[in-house]
Amino acid sequence: MIQPSFLRRQSANLLQQSPYSPKRLVLLHTVIGLGSFFLTTLINYILNLQISNTGGLAGMELRSALSTVQAVLEFIVTVGLPFWNIGLTFAALRWATRQPAAPGDLLQGFRRFRSVLGHSILRTGVFLMLAAGIINICSTIFMLTPFATPFVERLSPLLEQGASAEALITDAFFSDFSQELIPLFVFCAICFALVAIPLFYRLRFSDFALMSGQTCGKALLKSFAITKGRCLQLLKLDLSFWWYYLLLALSILVSYGDVLLPAMGVSLPLSATIASMVFYSLGLVCQGILLWQSEALRLTTYCLAYHTLAGTNADTSAQEAI
Repeated sequence: MIQPSFLRRQSANLLQQSPYSPKRLVLLHTVIGLGSFFLTTLINYILNLQISNTGGLAGMELRSALSTVQAVLEFIVTVGLPFWNIGLTFAALRWATRQPAAPGDLLQGFRRFRSVLGHSILRTGVFLMLAAGIINICSTIFMLTPFATPFVERLSPLLEQGASAEALITDAFFSDFSQELIPLFVFCAICFALVAIPLFYRLRFSDFALMSGQTCGKALLKSFAITKGRCLQLLKLDLSFWWYYLLLALSILVSYGDVLLPAMGVSLPLSATIASMVFYSLGLVCQGILLWQSEALRLTTYCLAYHTLAGTNADTSAQEAI
């Protein structure tokens, strides 16, 4: 059985005994991770200004070069961050077994590049295939219900007129067409959530298994095996960190303050671009502070839960720390 309060106390004691400050390591990881997002946004803003100032045929070559720089920069950050982020999981696994974790351990994701890449592809592929199957099934069921009647009536004139139906396809048609598909979208979302949430919990510890030395396929299978019948326990563990996820959600909302405040009728004394940068920066700072103060405790607690479910002896030394 997973006891969230007991695991948190274990984690707190283990982190206190670490020779290299876990908060300092998390701060380094966070500054590089979130800092890459901020730098990418800032550089894109500067490049967009440069692109807007290169009008005409004379500036076509420069615009192409700047656009290429943007695409390459975004690609590097998007591809590199998953390998960087999983390095902190490796550090937490070391904390959970009373082993020292140093800045060099944050590069473990890059050292195991092939396994981490294969793991990401496999896990993403599982959910994509699940989504495709659910959409097909839900679409078939939807067409057999009365909710599909407006959709069929809207589509019938197009099918009857064939090639001559092009005049009927207008912006208003697409708007009405989308409205009539809302029941299908809702139905698909509910069905997907009912299946994807349990599957998410079954694969919850695949990252930890991967960083413990398993290959990408075996990591997914191990997580699937050790979480059998334990999804409710994992949910309780998540709920024990409700404050963390609430603060994280609020930090993300802060990033969209330039959109949310005007929607609530609050006018901002800033231009749209400046307001976007200011709130985006504030959101990243809030997330950074939260991760700095709490991420080591949260991740180490999940590592202890992983060892508990896996039935390993890696948490024996952690129990002795109480």
